[in-house]
Amino acid sequence: MASKSIDVNRYLPGNFRLLFLFIFLVICACDGHKGKDGFNFGLIVYDQEKNVTRFMPVYSMQAGKAEAKGIDVPGMTIAVYDHCYLLMDKSDQSFLKYRATAEGLVLEQSIDMKAIPWEPYSGWVNWVNDHTILLGSVVDEQFRYIEIDLKEMKVLRNGLLAVPPAPKGVNYTGMSAQLVKDKLFIFYTYQKGFMREHVNPPDGSIYTAVFNFPGLEFQNSFQDNRTTWPGSYNIWSSNSLVLNDTVYVLGQPGGRTGNHPTAPSAILRLNKGAQTFDPGYLFKLGSHGAQEAYTLYNLGHGLAVTRIVESSVISQFDDYMLKRISRYELLDLRRQKKINLRLPPVLLDFIMDVTADESFAYLSVYQENDKSQIWIYNLRSGILKRGAEVNGQIIRIDKLAD
Repeated sequence: MASKSIDVNRYLPGNFRLLFLFIFLVICACDGHKGKDGFNFGLIVYDQEKNVTRFMPVYSMQAGKAEAKGIDVPGMTIAVYDHCYLLMDKSDQSFLKYRATAEGLVLEQSIDMKAIPWEPYSGWVNWVNDHTILLGSVVDEQFRYIEIDLKEMKVLRNGLLAVPPAPKGVNYTGMSAQLVKDKLFIFYTYQKGFMREHVNPPDGSIYTAVFNFPGLEFQNSFQDNRTTWPGSYNIWSSNSLVLNDTVYVLGQPGGRTGNHPTAPSAILRLNKGAQTFDPGYLFKLGSHGAQEAYTLYNLGHGLAVTRIVESSVISQFDDYMLKRISRYELLDLRRQKKINLRLPPVLLDFIMDVTADESFAYLSVYQENDKSQIWIYNLRSGILKRGAEVNGQIIRIDKLAD
């Protein structure tokens, strides 16, 4: 027996049919809005052909192609907070708050920073709480700080940090810092001349100055002679992290940064409540003259990612800058175990092109065709697979929402 279709509208009074239609249209409109603004990730991407850096909203890291939107990003990203990018514009010395939208970055607020000294090449960022950052840098051989409330867009305070003075004839270099509860740890070394000259090797030690927080009063200092160069380019990249109130710091003495003649690339550990680095922990990522390690990205779960360079492929300094001579390597910090990620070689860039959430790590590989391939590593299963591909070089990957 043939079935008969039922015309529901036949049994609905006219007013109910109109109401049903209205509800249907509202649901469709809401779904469309959610689809447009429901991106969870944001990319900052450099377009070499157009010489512009733009924002890309990403709806899926698994597949598809994100598109650049809006303005040329007018400064370096300092932090990401509440779906906003906080930028430092050195051209007019302002701190800018841009909201990430489906159509690009939209300026919301700014702070005039002309009266506050700051130097990006020697700078770092620490989070005080979920909406406040502590910016640090070295300006004219003095350590300085700026505390900024990102929610209110207000400088709370700024001033000098009383790090012990550098010995005569050398400068501070290779700086980084971590804020752990009521302590600020500043890591550094010394060098004759300046980092950018790449002529004189640094001191063979990592020095640490300890300050209380929030008072920012100097407490004590100590040094460790097992590696050196515990920082550099920290606004753009990372070389230290905090895991359960324990600090891990990567010494980067290789030819791209410190160019030290004997020190190995290695990670030191500062245990919770300790007054010096753990003497029983030295996670060597290579031996001098064989492998060099740069950058340290926190993936959570005691894992991190670094970039490894085989020293034998370097014949001149420009090789560090122009050739794809590094590879990603996964690190188990607790077990001091290295895992080679089978990915194409990458440029040795000091940028934030690696990030992670609770389940996955996202790593960018900038290819010779001027496209960036995102690779997704499952932190639980260890499975690595291709994700989305975008035009241009990814400078930053940020998760903006869950």
